[in-house]
Formats: sequence, C-alpha cells, structure tokens
Amino acid sequence: MKKFCKYITLILIVLVLSACGNKKALSKEEIVKKLSSNGFSITDVTNQMEDKNISYIASANNGMFQIEYYVFAKEDDAKKAYEGNKKSFESNKTKGKEKVQDKYEKYTQQLSDTYNMIIRKDNTLLYSSINIKYKKDLKKVIKDLGF
Repeated sequence: MKKFCKYITLILIVLVLSACGNKKALSKEEIVKKLSSNGFSITDVTNQMEDKNISYIASANNGMFQIEYYVFAKEDDAKKAYEGNKKSFESNKTKGKEKVQDKYEKYTQQLSDTYNMIIRKDNTLLYSSINIKYKKDLKKVIKDLGF
C-alpha cells in the first residue's frame, strides 16, 4: 500500500509541475480582450512595422505604462527578437533574471529607475520597459494574461 501511495503521489507531482510550465500564447483577439479588461487602450500598430516576419503588433497603454505584444510568422523569428531585446537590455552591463521552459522564455531586469520584461511564448513576444514604480502593476497584468 505504501508503494502504491508513493506512485500516486509521484504521478500527481509530475502532472502538476507539467501543467505549471504550460504557458499559453494568446491570439490577437485574446490579448486585446484581456488587456482591455485590465484598463488598457489597445492600438493595432502592425502597419507601422515594415518587417514581414511580424503579422500583428498591439500597443497597449493604461496611462501609467505600455505593453507591446507581437505575433511573428515563425517561432524562430520570435526567438531572434527575444534574444535581440535581451542583448539590448544587457548592454548597460546589468544582468537580469531568465526563466526558460519548453517554448517559453522570460527575461526581467531591474535597474535603479526602470523595470524591463520580455516574454516569448511560441511565436509571440510580450515587451515592456517601464518606470520601476509600476513593477507590481505590470506583474499583476502579466499574471492575469497567463504569462
């Protein structure tokens, strides 16, 4: 009986941990709906970008800070954009924190007055560089988005 309980416990732990790492990319309709419900005004700025590898860009502003959401044609394009933004943030010689799981990458960096965040899931990228005083607000929105 003890062995049976150990196996059941082990299976439950594996299932819970695998579900926690399953971050879901949002469609453009989902991102607009979720950000709007969090008090953001959303602007489709896709036409302002001449990069053919990007199929959609949402710029969201709530009067305090801005979030940008990109949908790329391919996952590799999103990976390149993630790495490029990460390098740009690190050009000030301050290392941030990174979390990598399957098709999910998250990089955060805190400076004296700025908080930077990049999240890639599949072929999407979420980007924000904000005043440090809005860090908790941004984290709350990111959690609500499921990232």
